[in-house]
Amino acid sequence: MLFKKYFPPILATVLAISLLSCSKNFLDKELIGINAQTGSLNDPENARAIVNACYAYMDGADWNQVLFPRLQMESSTDDGWAANDYQDRPVELGVSDFTGLNSFVSYIENFYKNMHEGIRNCNFVISGMPAVTSLPESLKDRYVAEVKFLRAFFYFELAKNFGDDVMNNQFESTDGVLFLPRTPVQELYQQVIQDLTEAAAVLPEKDEYSASDMGRATRGAALGLLAKAYLFTEDYVNAEQTAQVIVNSGKYALQVPFNSLFEPDNMHGSESLFEVNYVNAAPLSRGPLPGVVTGAASVDGGWGWFGLTSDLENAYLNEGDDVRRLATILKAGELVHNESPARIFPEHKINGKPAHTSFRYYRKFYIPLSYRVGDPWPYNYIKMRYAEVLLMLAEAAAFNNKPDIALQALNQVRRRVDLPEKENLSGDALKEAIWLERRLELAGEGTFRWDDIRRITIGGKKLIAHLMGPDGSFVRYNTTINTDPIETAGHREPLNKGFYFKEGIHELWPIPSSALNNNSAMVQNPGY
Repeated sequence: MLFKKYFPPILATVLAISLLSCSKNFLDKELIGINAQTGSLNDPENARAIVNACYAYMDGADWNQVLFPRLQMESSTDDGWAANDYQDRPVELGVSDFTGLNSFVSYIENFYKNMHEGIRNCNFVISGMPAVTSLPESLKDRYVAEVKFLRAFFYFELAKNFGDDVMNNQFESTDGVLFLPRTPVQELYQQVIQDLTEAAAVLPEKDEYSASDMGRATRGAALGLLAKAYLFTEDYVNAEQTAQVIVNSGKYALQVPFNSLFEPDNMHGSESLFEVNYVNAAPLSRGPLPGVVTGAASVDGGWGWFGLTSDLENAYLNEGDDVRRLATILKAGELVHNESPARIFPEHKINGKPAHTSFRYYRKFYIPLSYRVGDPWPYNYIKMRYAEVLLMLAEAAAFNNKPDIALQALNQVRRRVDLPEKENLSGDALKEAIWLERRLELAGEGTFRWDDIRRITIGGKKLIAHLMGPDGSFVRYNTTINTDPIETAGHREPLNKGFYFKEGIHELWPIPSSALNNNSAMVQNPGY
């Protein structure tokens, strides 16, 4: 199945062979490849196109470059299954359940390569822009700030998922091989923080961009990612202060109702700090990549990958959170929430067994029927939104022993979905309430759960080690408690997913073999 994907009005002006021409309308160019070095930054059209091309690396030009690996990360958590049960795909299942994690997996290699290529193209802009004479200084500064935001994003992804890694901020030719050792992860985060701090000082606010530029990096996006970087490095003082700057700016607000966040007619809404616009433009395809990859196979035109778990559904039920449950989980046999006309997913079966591990699909990626007319079908992939800023503020304030501030931010998120406010919480109980809220609020939108279970420490152990492994609570649930008729029906995907997780190894992905082979100074992550 072929797709053409476009980044926000901007993000995807891309260049097949050269950058010798580029329309000012960002939706005019097909994203099929990137070769930013073939054009001159001193040509205004080329400079714009080259900057736009840097954005394309956020999710790659094809389904297997970035989107699929990220979904595999989420399916390695208590929120997700690899799910596809109509194909024999041991590599994909092996990544999701930790049994097949190795340096030869192409998805891991594609993800790693995509992040480094994005950094390299950002370096091209940063190093070359000072010599440009054809652009106003203000535009040059903004372009550099945009790609610093992007470079920080790419380094952040590498740090979270691979730990120590090569850091190179100079543009280098593809000729020859760099022999650079891995930089300690703490220094990678320092670079992320530096790039985001410098970007935030220059970038416009969201409401200062014209409609044709909507989707470019903004001050709010840079500050949001900066607050997250501080959270990951446990610098809770700066995390709180940075999140508070966004709140105090008055530029963002929670969108009401919750389920309207993900509808096509609310692109770049009041809650969105940064989002990627996808437009399906292939005549035979059935929607933007996230929806196609995760959608119900044969029933909704999807591929049936990456379903949500009954464990996640139980978390919503235990909290009485029907608003977010219905807006997050599209369950076979039930009406599609917020769909008109109503649509029912029949329980189709293959070889006597359900063709999906849980029959729970991503409602947030679903394209309403009313938008499935003609070509293209619209969809935006929100990368960062105001609710997460409030939850980062709450978490940082909780660690800073400011329960009043933490509860105020937490309860803003809860009020939006008609849940009672949390009261009289402090210490570990408050932190755990905030972490639960993150799970319920952000489930199925990115790698939020994957990131959280590897960074959150409870009782001296990372949360992932509490959930996974032979005695992990998620493994115990599925092997001794779970009575869900679909999940327990028998699948290619084992019910004891996570049993083979190894603490001290699987918190990180392996460095791809190609990176090791091309750089004699590189060393592999422990255990691989």
